[in-house]
Formats: sequence, C-alpha cells, structure tokens
Amino acid sequence: MSRRNASRSAIGVGLSTLVTVMVAVLLTTFSVLALAQARADLRLSEKVAASTQGYYAADGQAEHWLARLDAVVQDAPDDPAAGLVAAGYDAAVSQEGRAVVSEAFPIDERRVLVVEVAVDRAGRIDILRWQSTSSPAPE
Repeated sequence: MSRRNASRSAIGVGLSTLVTVMVAVLLTTFSVLALAQARADLRLSEKVAASTQGYYAADGQAEHWLARLDAVVQDAPDDPAAGLVAAGYDAAVSQEGRAVVSEAFPIDERRVLVVEVAVDRAGRIDILRWQSTSSPAPE
C-alpha cells in the first residue's frame, strides 16, 4: 500500500510541476507578444504624429500664402489678375478674366499640399483645390 501512495504522490507532484512550467511558458510568451505589439503601436503612433504635424505645418503655410494673395488682390481692385502677375505670382489668366494660381507646400519627403485658387475680376477668391498628394504638383 505504501508503494501505491508513493507513486500517486510522485505523479501528483510531477503533474503540478508540469502545469506550473506550462503556465510560466505561456505567460512569458504572451508578455513578449504584448511587448512587441506595444512597440509596434508606439512606432505607428510616432509616424502618425509626425505626419499630422507635417500636414498642419504645410496647412499653416498655405493659409499664410492665401492671406498674402488676398492682400495683393485687395490692393488691385481694378485688375486682380494683373496685380497677381505684378506681385510675382505665376497666374494663368483664362478668357473670362479669372486668374488661376497654384502653389505646393511640402508636408514630408513624399507628400505635398497642393493649393489652387481662382480669382475673378471682382476680386473674389475661389479655392479650387486644397489637397494632399503624393507627388509634387506639376509646374
């Protein structure tokens, strides 16, 4: 009878040790996977933050450019298109007398913010395009 109790207690101790080892291995594996995922999330968050910061910096530059363009248009109420050309803007004037002006503002190495506006004879400015694109605007 003592032999039987000894073998049962050895199996009980061996089984509990095996379960403990398996639990420790599983917990270690899951913690390593969680750490890897956290690092990947951090890298992605940093990329998104840099991209967003670059976009809003370009957007701010575009707003300043638009304000300067508006000031030039207001200073030349008789012929806004001629005023834009005289101020150094590369304006394409249509037959209707609308001047179309565009500018590209860099966001990062791969993207630019392209802004295109049209100015009519009355000095009204219409934004035709305000778009982030992956290639520089054609000149």
